[in-house]
Amino acid sequence: QMSNTKLQKRIASILLHCGKRKIWIDPNESKNVLFTDSRNSIKKLIKDGFIIKKKEKNHSRFRLAARKEEIKKGRHKGLGNRKGRKNARYSLKSIWIIRIRVMRNLLRKYRNSLKLNKHLYRNLYLKSKGNVFKNKKVLIEFIHKAKNEEKRKEEYLEKFEMMRKKKKIDIQKKKSSFNYKMNEIVSDIIN
Repeated sequence: QMSNTKLQKRIASILLHCGKRKIWIDPNESKNVLFTDSRNSIKKLIKDGFIIKKKEKNHSRFRLAARKEEIKKGRHKGLGNRKGRKNARYSLKSIWIIRIRVMRNLLRKYRNSLKLNKHLYRNLYLKSKGNVFKNKKVLIEFIHKAKNEEKRKEEYLEKFEMMRKKKKIDIQKKKSSFNYKMNEIVSDIIN
């Protein structure tokens, strides 16, 4: 009996926009379905739920998800699973871009928070562009060293300035004492 529902399956497949094998006809209502041959009557049967479109069978993505998780951890990336050169798999340019962005962001942050003056910022910016620093850690170490060096220079200049002032004062004292003695000698000679 069910094999005679070819026409009904064809019409239902057109109405439900699917293949004929996706159509399910209620076996209890097969007699009612057999006597229908118009689109309207089949529409009514679809509305009543005697003819249904079967659900699509989905492939499980469990195994794929599990494999992706493993790849994230670093599995399945050995020599046997590689197709493509090192640069093709992860280009050197993209590595460079990531590295330089990290360094420039750090320099910008330090400059905005007034940890770097504009001269040191410009110097370090050009150095990072010239591939002097391997990574962020090296750059931070260099910044600390540079700042300590600057501090030392300032202290040295301050000391030097103090010494200069002291020498000037000593020279003035010597001059004044010499002038005073000379005046005494001259006054003695005159008197």
